Order: sequence, then structure tokens, then C-alpha cells
Amino acid sequence: MGSLLERFTGPMARPAAASVGAHEEIRFVPARWLIVLLAIVQLVLRRGALGKIGIAALLWSVAPRKLRLVAGGLAGAAVIVVFGALAAIALLVIQLG
Repeated sequence: MGSLLERFTGPMARPAAASVGAHEEIRFVPARWLIVLLAIVQLVLRRGALGKIGIAALLWSVAPRKLRLVAGGLAGAAVIVVFGALAAIALLVIQLG
């Protein structure tokens, strides 16, 4: 009985040296980035020990400095806007009360 490769391609598709008794071993060795990507996807989907804060911390640690400065500035601006809105609501309550 022929190999799986011979079933689909025929006996003449294999190289001559491989058919003379040389033993072929085909192994699948995934790339490191693929293993890391699958591990991250598994952690995100399982909601395990890492969680969303851990993922954010991991991304923050590898982010370029300029991106961190921009993100920090945007977060600071958002805090100022929220505090301003709360102060406006407090003043409205004082005026109406």
C-alpha cells in the first residue's frame, strides 16, 4: 500500500532518492510567534489569571514611549473633562436647591 503522498500525486511525483529506501520524517514545528499568539488568545478567551488589566499592562510595557505619552495625555484630558462635568452638575444642584 502506497503512502498518502503517492495516493494523491502518483508514484512518479516523489524524488528518486526518497523512493530508494531513504526514510522521510516530516514534522510540523510551529513558529514561536504562533505559539505565543495561541497562548494569548487562550488567556483572553478563558478569562483566566491574566485578565484585561494584565493584557493592558503587557501592551503598555512593550509600547513605544511616544505612544505612552499620547495615551497618558488623552487619559489626563478625559479625567479633567469628567471632573469638570461633575463640578458643573454640583453647581447646578446648588443653584436649584
